[in-house]
Amino acid sequence: MDSFTAEDLSTIGGIATVSILHSFIPTHWLPFSIVGRAQKWTLSRTLLV
Repeated sequence: MDSFTAEDLSTIGGIATVSILHSFIPTHWLPFSIVGRAQKWTLSRTLLV
């Protein structure tokens, strides 16, 4: 496989940045937090789910 070009690395960096920022959107983690609190799960159990 050939080495990555600057454009490839820029694209990969952009994708990584967007995916990390996207994971902070509450619709991804809020339901688990609410269920964990309602079920009285520990923090480790909630994070494991």
